[in-house]
Amino acid sequence: MSATPRQPVVLDATVLSNFASTGTVNALVDILDRPATVPGVQTELERGYARDYDFLDDALARISDDITLLGVEEQSTGETAIRDRLDSGEAEALLGAIAREGTLATDDLAARETATERGVQVTGSVGLLVVGIHRGEIDASTANQWLDDWRAKRGYYSPVERIEEILG
Repeated sequence: MSATPRQPVVLDATVLSNFASTGTVNALVDILDRPATVPGVQTELERGYARDYDFLDDALARISDDITLLGVEEQSTGETAIRDRLDSGEAEALLGAIAREGTLATDDLAARETATERGVQVTGSVGLLVVGIHRGEIDASTANQWLDDWRAKRGYYSPVERIEEILG
């Protein structure tokens, strides 16, 4: 993933909730130049928090302050197809990334495929760990611990067992 400072990285609910579950939203904010999300993702996090996923409070508290809340403009090109194919939060995050020529941060396979089809840069939770290591914000040991915690606490599926498998 390589987003310039002008381009936001638009975070979906899964990515935000992964980092929130390990109390590391502050690190996520430090890793990214322009972290952003959309109202649909904020709503998903609020619903989760209301269902006793208390760890989401840190992510919710960071929205607007450290994580830019993007407005979502109406788009004509492919918006209906995107909304028909994806859940509302992922669709809105992708539309936000398209509108701002940003990067979509999602672990959702359908959202990743849809973004790629539309020429949008994509990353996910693991990719953000790699960015954090390359930028010197975290080390591989920390990334592996968070990855292990996401699996244990959230049932997260990772394409790698250890972050070293994809460090380059």
